[in-house]
Amino acid sequence: MGISIRPCESLHIAINSLYAYDQPRQRLLASLRKALVPMGQVHVFLGGLDAGAATASGTVSASGTVWKRDEDGTRVYKVAHNSVDFTAMVHIVETPDVFRDVSQWFYMHDTAVVGAGFWPNITRWCSSLATCALPLTRWAPSSSMGLYDARFLAEQREQVLALKNTRGVPAERWKMRNLGWEDRLFKLCDAQSPVPIRRFTRQCWNATIGRRTCICSKLQVHYSYRYIYLYISM
Repeated sequence: MGISIRPCESLHIAINSLYAYDQPRQRLLASLRKALVPMGQVHVFLGGLDAGAATASGTVSASGTVWKRDEDGTRVYKVAHNSVDFTAMVHIVETPDVFRDVSQWFYMHDTAVVGAGFWPNITRWCSSLATCALPLTRWAPSSSMGLYDARFLAEQREQVLALKNTRGVPAERWKMRNLGWEDRLFKLCDAQSPVPIRRFTRQCWNATIGRRTCICSKLQVHYSYRYIYLYISM
C-alpha cells in the first residue's frame, strides 16, 4: 500500500546550512526528493557566505534577500552571518516580504535526512497547526527542529534576532551558546499556549484539544559514530 502524498502549498521547509556543508546537504536534499517533497517548497539558507564567495559559486546572488532556484526548484539564499542553529530563522524574520506565501515552516538542519513518511506526517497540520510551534520530538531536545506557524515567528521577531551572531563570534563559541538556547522558540510557544503542548506529557494524543500533537512518536538513539547524527525516519 503506497503512502498518500497530499498537496500543501503553504507549508515550506527551511534548511539551515553552511556553504562548506555540501555533502550532508546534498544527502538531505536527495532524501527529500525521494520522499516526494515538492522541492519548490524547499529553501536552503547558507550561513557565513560573503558576497564574493556567493557570486563565484553561482549558487546564490550577492543579495541576502534575492534567491536563485536550482534545477529542482529549490531556493538557495546567501546569509552573511553564521548564527549556527539559528541562521535561517533569523533570515526568515529579517526578510518577511520574501516569504509572504508561507504560512508554516518545517525547520531543519542539513545534518538530517528524512524517510518516506516525512511529508505525510508534517502535512497532517496543513490546514491548521495544533499550536504556534510543534517540536520534532515528543519530549527529548529537538535542536529547534519542527513545525512553526509563520505568524508566530513574525511575532517573536525580537526574540529571534537576539539569536543572531552580529559580532562575528567564532562558530564554535556561538554553538556553545546555542546549547543554552536549544528549543527556545518551542519553549516560548508552550509558555504562551493555554493548553501545554509539550510539557508534562509524553503522549501524542492531546485529550484536551482532541488532536495529535507530535510529529515523531519514537526516538532512536545511535551509540556508534554515524555520518549523519540524526535520522528522521517517520
